[in-house]
Amino acid sequence: MPTQHSWLPILAVTGIMLSGCGEKRPQSTPPASTPPTAGAPPASDSGAAPSGAAAAPSADLTSSKDMVDVTWEWVRLTTSPVELMDIDEPEKYTVRFGSDGKVVLKADCNRGVGSYSASADRKLTLKPIGLTRMMCPPGSLSNRFAKEVGRATSYFMKNGDLFLELPADSGTLRFRRPGEG
Repeated sequence: MPTQHSWLPILAVTGIMLSGCGEKRPQSTPPASTPPTAGAPPASDSGAAPSGAAAAPSADLTSSKDMVDVTWEWVRLTTSPVELMDIDEPEKYTVRFGSDGKVVLKADCNRGVGSYSASADRKLTLKPIGLTRMMCPPGSLSNRFAKEVGRATSYFMKNGDLFLELPADSGTLRFRRPGEG
């Protein structure tokens, strides 16, 4: 019997220590999202920022209002300095960022809707986008387009075009206004 009682203090101390591990700490509230502001594009024409390089301010300072409430056509995906994919039918792949915080996609034969927020420092946060699952024709970029738009983490404007940057320098999507090009 004395052996059973000697474990009691050890179990009590262990229980106290473990109870502190599950303590919930209050989470800090992220700063309120503000409408997008003018962005600074990278130096390259492809829209891809050089790896590890900070983007320099540009003379093309475009108001955030130029990004919102415009239907943008996808014209190019850049995934590395040497890998560019020009989109053959940009009108089939569009994105629209509404002033109400909604994002609407046309991805070939599919449609999608979700929500987004953009901060003053050009950071972009997209919530999951609900997408229809129609079977588009062979060669469609529907799934790729929806996936890449959903991965975007920041944006900038250059020469009237919208660029969405993917995380960790993994690529850039370039968009134009309809009828330009």
